[in-house]
Amino acid sequence: MTPRPPKPSRSGGPRRPGKRPRPERRPTTGTASPPADSPGRAARQTTAYLRKLFAEVGFTIDARKGQNFLVDLNLLDLLERSAAIQPDDVVLEVGSGTAALTERLSRAAFRVVTAEIDPRLATLARDRLIDAENVTIVEGDVLARKHQLAPAVLDAITAAEADRQTAGRIERFLLVANLPYCVATPVISNLLMAHPFASATVTVQREMGERMIATAGSHSYNALSVWVGAQCRGEIVRILPPSAFWPRPKVDSAIVHLELDEVRRSCIENLPRFHDFVRDIFCHRRKVLRGVLIRMAGGKQLPGAVEKIDRLFADFSFERSIRAEAIDPDTFVRLEQAYNSG
Repeated sequence: MTPRPPKPSRSGGPRRPGKRPRPERRPTTGTASPPADSPGRAARQTTAYLRKLFAEVGFTIDARKGQNFLVDLNLLDLLERSAAIQPDDVVLEVGSGTAALTERLSRAAFRVVTAEIDPRLATLARDRLIDAENVTIVEGDVLARKHQLAPAVLDAITAAEADRQTAGRIERFLLVANLPYCVATPVISNLLMAHPFASATVTVQREMGERMIATAGSHSYNALSVWVGAQCRGEIVRILPPSAFWPRPKVDSAIVHLELDEVRRSCIENLPRFHDFVRDIFCHRRKVLRGVLIRMAGGKQLPGAVEKIDRLFADFSFERSIRAEAIDPDTFVRLEQAYNSG
């Protein structure tokens, strides 16, 4: 029998010299996890598997930490596929859990930084990832405070990025995670401020996912919509029912994919100032914008405050009755610049 010729690379031709090959993937029928007896690997993350594992180690779910484990293996596949991870990417995961997703990320990316606040889960993740030399587990809260990422996480990302060979390669930093509901908003917001991702592919509460991609005038549109929308293009990849997780959350979830738009992001003169401006306005989202801006400018008692805001309204051709939720993110960028330059 004539031997078959070797399969070409995914690109259809020979691999570039120096290119780190993507590890060979096993054919799957709904799971990419190796058998349970593989060294350093765990079994398929199903509800039955998690119940047995947690019973063996005496682990109890801590609802305060947003511990809902994705047990639909097809959705784990979809999450990874939607991220379109390349071999030179550095990936951040928030919420290692039992490392079912981390394990997949480690086979696809150059380096993975994964943060886990629960020391018991961090231990389980280390056991599962014992052979994954390209994974850094940061044990602790991903947040130092509400508006600041933990220095240990940022340091681990910086170290992973510095370890790449840079010549002739497109290097990206990605966020790929089954995000705990309790930290989803600050993680996304703070990364866009301090260490922007090229893309983010995350599972979040459905309501938050709808807010991230909401357009002006929609019922979900809020400060997060403006902050994300001024810098990213986004879409909801899939709505996930509670049954996709164990324990089941009380609400639907969503896989959301965001792509950073560097051109639009560069139009924001001062990121912290813009963030605060949008947040302050949407604290009074149901009120007429003119009145909100006059109060922010010092109030009617301050000479020139009313005149300043009326000039802005004339320049932007705003109706006096307009509200914040009617203004799109790009217009907010220009409005903030005009407000602070006047």
